[in-house]
Amino acid sequence: MKQQSTKQPVFLGFASQKGGVGKSSLAEVLASILYYEKGASLLVVDCDGTQESFFKLRQRERRMIENDEELSRQMTQFFTKFGKQAYPIIRSTPKDAIKDVKEYVSSHDTEISLAIFDFPGHAGTEDLLQLSIDMDYIITPIEADPQSLVSSFAYAKAVRDLGIGLSDAHIKDLLLLWNKINRSASTIVMDHYTQYAKEQEINLFDAHVYHSVRFSRELGQGGVKGVFRSTYLPPSLSLRLPTGIDLWVEEVMEKCHIIPQ
Repeated sequence: MKQQSTKQPVFLGFASQKGGVGKSSLAEVLASILYYEKGASLLVVDCDGTQESFFKLRQRERRMIENDEELSRQMTQFFTKFGKQAYPIIRSTPKDAIKDVKEYVSSHDTEISLAIFDFPGHAGTEDLLQLSIDMDYIITPIEADPQSLVSSFAYAKAVRDLGIGLSDAHIKDLLLLWNKINRSASTIVMDHYTQYAKEQEINLFDAHVYHSVRFSRELGQGGVKGVFRSTYLPPSLSLRLPTGIDLWVEEVMEKCHIIPQ
């Protein structure tokens, strides 16, 4: 197994082969829980240019806070008690993302132990494949849709084969995550592809994330006590308990060797 350098943060990428599988939402939830609750020192690298990107969520939240006196008061109270500022988000491209992180780390005194990269909604270009093998770990959310599963498994095998074949590749593991699971739906497709993943030696998280309409709640909809997606707050515990998010976060910390400070 490759040794992790102590001079740079753990590089954790979120990649998907299909839009709408919850890639950015999961990355946002993970970043907020790790930073605001677990004490991990991290930054986010937004390589996604969509409306659902990290950077644009932060922009929406900032406008909400600036225009709502009560929300502004509550957020001031939260960060005063928290004792730190919100985690940084930098915008980049797949081609420049690694360089931008290294420049940020070298120009700031705060030690960064984790960099979370939000990939664009597809990973078919040369720059994206290069960024993939430059990660330490990649998380790929998947849904029980055979058409999208074919491309997700093809990407997983490509990253694995490139990582093994190239001596300068950093990738240690790619983990698939069953996401948006409907508790009442048949598990036939999930069972088949879980077995296929074992046969292909592609790793899956043991934890599953279950579907909830609450995933879409932002500050403007749920407020401080009812928010799910936020770059300024962890998701409300009461909203996330039925989703399996916390078990998944613990497994991420274990399998990606994320040690809170």
